[in-house]
Amino acid sequence: MPRVLSAAVLLLATGCAVSEGGENSLVFVSYGQGAYQAGQRSAWLNPYTAETGTTVTIDGPSSTAKLKAMVEAGKVTWDVVDTEASVAAQTCGTLVEPVDLGPLAASFPENTLTPCGVPDAFFGMTLMYNADVYRDHPPAKLADFFDPKGFPGRRIIYGGDPSVGTLEAALLADGVPRERLYPLDVARALKVYDRVRPELSISSTYGDQQQRMAGGQADIALIVSARAYSLLKAGATQWKVVSGVPIPVTWDVLVVPKGSRRAEKAKDLIRFASRPAQAAAFAEQAGIGPANTAADPRYPEAARALDVWGEDKEDLRVLSDVRWWAANRTRVVKTWSDWMTG
Repeated sequence: MPRVLSAAVLLLATGCAVSEGGENSLVFVSYGQGAYQAGQRSAWLNPYTAETGTTVTIDGPSSTAKLKAMVEAGKVTWDVVDTEASVAAQTCGTLVEPVDLGPLAASFPENTLTPCGVPDAFFGMTLMYNADVYRDHPPAKLADFFDPKGFPGRRIIYGGDPSVGTLEAALLADGVPRERLYPLDVARALKVYDRVRPELSISSTYGDQQQRMAGGQADIALIVSARAYSLLKAGATQWKVVSGVPIPVTWDVLVVPKGSRRAEKAKDLIRFASRPAQAAAFAEQAGIGPANTAADPRYPEAARALDVWGEDKEDLRVLSDVRWWAANRTRVVKTWSDWMTG
């Protein structure tokens, strides 16, 4: 892995994709093109502009390194950032600010809201396969991903962040009971991945993983549900979801960078996005699990199999332990990076 650039150098190297704008504007940071970001624009940002007159510009992709560089350099141009839940828990008070949700604080699944991170989307780590490849012998359990003899073929995962359920999936496939999943046995999880290392492609971005799957460069995949939905929505219907398997569930959160000069307006946007109607609209369009428990999304057909809150998933979903990840993230990310490059 290349050396990590200093905060000042990184900020100069990345630059600012958008200007800071005026007081009645916000910069919202997401992950790039696709159903996910398009859903945020349609469900949250456009209605917020219509209701308040505030102009919202999208920047991206979301990057903890760039956020850190901005805060440390005192040149924060981002106002609301969509990021991983464990990042918010780990950097609360240093890189991101607490958000007071008022009565809305009771609207989220238990143990998912943290002082600085407001859940906005829930994902399931999904096992998918190319039906054109496996035809009459499709995979049926998580362990099949790690069985190259029984299910030969090219595997693919997203490697940019191991906290999205990547390690949990390996341990569940290896027989670890869900109630004993944490603390994660990282060494054991990596040994499980070693079984398929020669057949494994590791994408550095979600977009790359999705493109490789759509382009026939993979046969079986572990992919977060939002990207699985984008894949199906884009027409790659040869990819099928394996049902009835354990689902590691993670979530993204909305945060306000420390030093944003429009922090109060940014928090107002987060409260707006957390309303039941906005949560439901985003879930419907992006194929994610809604953050607000009062939301009642009407999913299109392609998204129903990916709904982490579906009644058929009750005994399958395993929620991430965000606090464990916050305490161990730096160490685990280094171990994961060393394994990928070793």
